[in-house]
Amino acid sequence: MAKIDSNLVQESFIKYVKVNTRSDPQSTDTPTTPGQVELAKLIVNDLHEIGVSNTIFDSKSGYAVASLASNVSEDISAIGYIAHLDTADFNADNISPQIHYNYDGKDVVLNEKKQVILSPKSFPKLKRHIGETLITTDGTTLLGADDKAGIAEIIGMLKYYVDHPYVKHGPVYVAFGPDEEIGKGAKQFPVQLFPTEFAYTLDNGDLGEMRPETFNSFTSRN
Repeated sequence: MAKIDSNLVQESFIKYVKVNTRSDPQSTDTPTTPGQVELAKLIVNDLHEIGVSNTIFDSKSGYAVASLASNVSEDISAIGYIAHLDTADFNADNISPQIHYNYDGKDVVLNEKKQVILSPKSFPKLKRHIGETLITTDGTTLLGADDKAGIAEIIGMLKYYVDHPYVKHGPVYVAFGPDEEIGKGAKQFPVQLFPTEFAYTLDNGDLGEMRPETFNSFTSRN
C-alpha cells in the first residue's frame, strides 16, 4: 500500500518553519502577528496546489480551513484534524533549519561557533531516533516544530487522499489556527466552518502517542 509522501512533508515543514509566526500576547489583533496570516495564506495556496479546492482563509478568525468530501456511499461521520500556526515566545527571526540524515546517536552540533550542542546526555530520547532524520535549527532560534510539524503532517495526509481516491474515507475537515501559544486561538475557532463531532489535534508528543483529554488551550485573557 502506498505511503504518505515523506518528501512532501519534509519540504512543507522546512518551508513553514521559515515563516516567523511567533504570537504576541500584547496585541489585540486577530491573529496577533502578521506572520500567522502569511502562513495561513501559504497553506491555503499549498492545499489548492495539491488538489484540495474547498479551502479558505477566514480573516475574521485567522483560521485556514479545508475539507475533503466523502468518497463512500455510506453515511459516515465527519472527522477533523487541527494544528496551530503560531510558535512560542522565543526568537523566531531568520530560522535556519538543518537536516541531519541517518542520526548516529551521538552529539549533534547545532552551532560550532557558539558551541550549541544537542546531546543525548541531556535529551535521552534522542537515542530512540537512531537511523532517522533529525531537523534542528542552528541553535540561535526556535525551530517551530510545535506545531508546524503537525501542519505538514496534515498536508501530507490530504495529498495522500487526493492521490489515492481508492482509499475510502468519510468527510475530512482540517483547520489551522492562530495564537494557540497565548491561549487566544480557541476563542476564535470558526465552529460553523468545521461541522465535525470528533477531531484530533496534531501537536507534539511521541510517535504513535494519543492523549484523550479535551484540553483546548483557552484562557480568560482579553
